[in-house]
Amino acid sequence: MLPLVRQLQRRWDAGWCTYTDGFDNNPDVEVFSGGENEKTATAAALWRQGNLLHFGFEQSPAEMNEIGQKLLLNCIAYISRFTEDRPIAVTPSVFGGTVAYPRTYLDRRLKDKGDVDAAWRFLSAKTQDKLVTLEKEEVRQWYAENRPYLHPDESQKLEVDVEAKLLGAPIDDLEFFSKTVAALSDSTLSESAKRLLRRYGPEETHGLKSAKEWQEWVRAHRLYLFFSDQGDYRWYVDPLAKKRGVPSVELRGSARASD
Repeated sequence: MLPLVRQLQRRWDAGWCTYTDGFDNNPDVEVFSGGENEKTATAAALWRQGNLLHFGFEQSPAEMNEIGQKLLLNCIAYISRFTEDRPIAVTPSVFGGTVAYPRTYLDRRLKDKGDVDAAWRFLSAKTQDKLVTLEKEEVRQWYAENRPYLHPDESQKLEVDVEAKLLGAPIDDLEFFSKTVAALSDSTLSESAKRLLRRYGPEETHGLKSAKEWQEWVRAHRLYLFFSDQGDYRWYVDPLAKKRGVPSVELRGSARASD
């Protein structure tokens, strides 16, 4: 742990850090370092989204020691290289109202511990009623089976998307598109498939209607797609990866900087 201020004995105001749950899925996000705060030291204090820098330490440069000042300068120099990258996924602010939490919050509570009591505030009432009757091992089994279909309800609490599960279309996997697009040609499944594609597909696809249009769009964009559950539970196209013709999974971190 490196001190960034001159007067170590003084009580300083804490800055802002961010839990990085699910950030790995978002190609426009890069975490540099954690920092000591009321959260754990693994929470991100220095990170970027696109060309935006988050420098989480509260103190001004005049209050920092040489390490802190050089750290700030290095961060500014680094972010200046990202002239093409931009924030992609929409992440509603928790200060603006109720938001849905990413499923990684449930991973620690249900996947690892099977502890429903620790997860109740993230789950819909319907989901709580289902899980409260189960033993811990049964909870873990339920979560493993249903995690790919969890999404926020109208109150932003997580529950199983019944339509996605019936179609066998995990909302966070590219298989989602193959299952839903194929279902567009089935008269008994087409309406459900349309709702799912509108619910989770990128906003730019809302004008697509026929299975053929969707097939062509997916073929052109599949290498640049990623799913984000950082509040909005939706698929996005990575525009920088598409522009460079590089799969989004390969265009991460400093590789997104401009020449």
